[in-house]
Amino acid sequence: MPKGEDYMIKKKNKSIRKKLRSESSKVSNRIAAIIAQKKRRQSGKRRMCQGMCFSLPTPEDPFLDKPIALDSKKKDRTKKANKVLPSKRVNNLSENGSDASQNKRKANEDHQSNGKDQEQKKARVSKDEGCPSKFLISCLKTIQDMMHHNEAFEPGKPLFFDSWGFDFWRCYSSGKHVLETSGSCTMEQIAWIASSAVDTITHKEKEGVSLTNPYLLFLVPSQQKATQVRSVCKPLKAFGIHTVSLHPGASIDHQIHGLKTCEPEFLVCTPDRLLELVSMKAIDISGVCSLIIDGVESSCDGAYIDSIKSIQQHISVDPHTVVFCSGLSDTCVPDVSSLLPTPMCRLSREESPFDKK
Repeated sequence: MPKGEDYMIKKKNKSIRKKLRSESSKVSNRIAAIIAQKKRRQSGKRRMCQGMCFSLPTPEDPFLDKPIALDSKKKDRTKKANKVLPSKRVNNLSENGSDASQNKRKANEDHQSNGKDQEQKKARVSKDEGCPSKFLISCLKTIQDMMHHNEAFEPGKPLFFDSWGFDFWRCYSSGKHVLETSGSCTMEQIAWIASSAVDTITHKEKEGVSLTNPYLLFLVPSQQKATQVRSVCKPLKAFGIHTVSLHPGASIDHQIHGLKTCEPEFLVCTPDRLLELVSMKAIDISGVCSLIIDGVESSCDGAYIDSIKSIQQHISVDPHTVVFCSGLSDTCVPDVSSLLPTPMCRLSREESPFDKK
């Protein structure tokens, strides 16, 4: 066989081996990739995106053990994002800071407005507490409108502007008992006392308190005075207030019948006739909340004061007490003081002071 033919055969065999080597290498690479995948699954080091895509092993990394490198584009994106994010964060912080300052400012404004509203409410409440209610004023107006013909009322002067009435109302509202030293009670004073009592009764009824006994007891020294007091209280019947006068000028049977037919809120009585009716159990005065005593003069009649003290013993509560007297001498001070609990205010229609004692 010539030399040239041997060369050609060797060359042909060499190419065949090379081809087989390349095919065997490809098969081995495929097998190596499968083995590497199995190893990664077993070791728990599977890539996050390996379920969707994977790369084939290479001769340099047949088992895919090298760390994964991000693409250049992704690196550029992350770098750009890192460069941009700080400025955005600064802007966001500034925006958030401005929002926070605005919210804080709004909260302060709301707090200030709420504080102003509360102050205004307190001012309105204190203003309302510093003057009589509209209902009390309407009671005064009703009395004056129905008794405009009576000469005892000063013409052209509303009862609401009576200075003594305001002083009395302040004492009454503060729970202080009253000693009036200018003499017997006038029509204006009776109107203020009765209207204040009606106002209190109305408030109690709104709170659900039912009044079964007379609320106000007006003790007077004579039948004439009882008639005068009842005439002032009579217009208050429009507000559901019934006034009954008990004195020796009428028969006791007639008065007992009148007490049974109605439940009076106001009683105008002479002490002796009232004690007589109480002893007969014709009237219950245990729940009287307002006690007005008129006619305690400078003579300080012992029998009259003793009758008043006996009546006070039949009252189980602590009533608001008002005593009208004149010419209070040193000898009468102990007797009058025994009729008045403490604390006490001293008033005088002549001077209209608001003294506290």
